Amino acid sequence: MRALLMLGENQLEMADIAVPERPENWALVRVRASALGLFHEQMAAGMIDTAGLPRILGHEIVGEIVEADSPATPPAGSLVVGDAVIGCGVCEWCVRGSESICPWMRHLGIDVDGGFADYVVVPESNVFPLSADVRLDEAVMLSSAVPATVHGMRRSGAGAGTRMVVSGIGSIGFTVCQVARAMGATTIVAADVVADHLAAVEPWVDATVDVSGMSPTDSAEALREALGAPHGADLAFEASGHPASVDTMLRTARPDGTVLLMGIVHGGASLNFDDFLFDFIKRELTVMATFGYTRADFLLGNALYESGRLDLRPLIGPTVSLEGVPDALAAIAAAGTGGKRQIVDVAMG
Repeated sequence: MRALLMLGENQLEMADIAVPERPENWALVRVRASALGLFHEQMAAGMIDTAGLPRILGHEIVGEIVEADSPATPPAGSLVVGDAVIGCGVCEWCVRGSESICPWMRHLGIDVDGGFADYVVVPESNVFPLSADVRLDEAVMLSSAVPATVHGMRRSGAGAGTRMVVSGIGSIGFTVCQVARAMGATTIVAADVVADHLAAVEPWVDATVDVSGMSPTDSAEALREALGAPHGADLAFEASGHPASVDTMLRTARPDGTVLLMGIVHGGASLNFDDFLFDFIKRELTVMATFGYTRADFLLGNALYESGRLDLRPLIGPTVSLEGVPDALAAIAAAGTGGKRQIVDVAMG
């Protein structure tokens, strides 16, 4: 089969290798499509441990079942989306359904070979059926962006009546706005420093605020005003990964509100308060983080998509071939993603 191998830092080469052997209770999947974004550029640059090389990247997997063991697995030929998170299955976190934080968790496309190849093996418990007529470029978004967003929203406890602010309208922030609305949020304000990102999300939010050039204090004041809630947001959702945005969200949340941190801040980071007692403790803020997703998040995310409540088309960037991935990653490193996920055409035709 064809496979794009990571051989070293920013060294990716096409190779012809054997189809992977299928362990018991794993499914052999013929890959149809995968995705490409900033995370993959960071992987290729060596910023994340691959647990050895060569490694096949690609954690967002849509494909067809070739062979499996369990009668509960979709039959051969079925189109499925794969959950890349592989918990150990026996620890207390996996038993609770929190396999994304399992201490022994492995991850397809990171420390287990992923979907930048013609075939991949996936645990049978980690494949979810899709309609045969689903658009493959949209289905790819169901493999990471949507379940990660659902996971964060479920952790936040947000629901009917929630007034919230979302900071950072890339592919995740954009999806947060839609999932939040589908889960009952009544008022949503989007914040970013890129006008095009804010324009794209306007149909799904109540207001947008361009916070470029603003201090965290001024940004928070503008966001509370746009929200129509002078005391602040029920939920302040940070999806950009910028320290100033984290600071802004801490200032935007109301007393007894929740600040949810999803954006990745690289390197050391700290939370700052002008007055720790009165700015944080006395407000009884809840600050939580969210990471990855669980199998349960696929069930809800897929259901929201199939019901027509999510429009994933604005997330979709250019389509590239498997062979074109290295050049596409170099372009992302130079100019970013524009808030979109590129689609890797493995066998979409």
